[in-house]
Amino acid sequence: MDVSDIELIRTVSREGSLTQSSTILGLSQPTLSKKLARLEDQMAAQLFHRSTTGLVPTDVATYILSKAEPLRDQLSEIERHVELMTQLETGSLRLGVGPIIEQVLLPHVLPRFLDTTGDVQISIVTEDDDKLLAMFNASEVDVIVGPFRASEWEKRDIVSIPMVKDHVIAVARKGHPIFRSKKLDVSKLTAFPWAAPKAQGTARQSKGAEIIGDPKVVSDNYDLLKKLTLSSDAICAGPRAVFKEELQAGLLRQLKVDLSIYWESALLVRPETLATRLAGHLVEMFKTVSEEVRELEP
Repeated sequence: MDVSDIELIRTVSREGSLTQSSTILGLSQPTLSKKLARLEDQMAAQLFHRSTTGLVPTDVATYILSKAEPLRDQLSEIERHVELMTQLETGSLRLGVGPIIEQVLLPHVLPRFLDTTGDVQISIVTEDDDKLLAMFNASEVDVIVGPFRASEWEKRDIVSIPMVKDHVIAVARKGHPIFRSKKLDVSKLTAFPWAAPKAQGTARQSKGAEIIGDPKVVSDNYDLLKKLTLSSDAICAGPRAVFKEELQAGLLRQLKVDLSIYWESALLVRPETLATRLAGHLVEMFKTVSEEVRELEP
């Protein structure tokens, strides 16, 4: 059995049809049938149950796929690393970032990266922490920067570099009625709708802190959350750096309430990827920008 055999089993299992599978695999249906029959003879086991509704994988096929999936990820990782090694100053990089990184670091990293590289394409996806890790493990992205704690990766075969760490604050538009209150308490805060991103990654609330309640609007799109906050009586929560421009312009004001929540982030990259020129250059850009952001923190 080789890689093409595993891909054959995987495709037929997913499609449940020889006709559709043959199109995807680029084979004629008779050729695919012969390959499948030859593979079953070779293994002395039936891989699919044939029925009027299509092909259903047997326990043998399911077992093969469960063991083969990690091998596919390893092969993808090897292929991608070889590609990066041979590209040097040309080629492409795949970057995954969390929603906060997209707002706070990426706008400063990208211009510098574009100005200091040649014929390079960088593709970027924005996802939550679970999806970023899944894509990273499957070698679908080369570098990820998101809500991860660098210290948790120190003993793994992954390079982890701390990025920014910030306190989560609550903000409202400058004319919000909440600012008429001389003293804020939970009852006043809960009288208005809250908007916030989905709780994920390293966002942690200190023990004993007052619980405000679940937000009415949940979104990882901070541009949307800020527009909502500026145009309504919603109160928005998030890392202070996300609201920096609006706070400086006086469009948003910080509520004098301690949510006792902090957030931190890290960059994760494999050592062999970091050793390539393009990836190493991108990582250095992120390190530089994160240091600048930390220096500007109040």
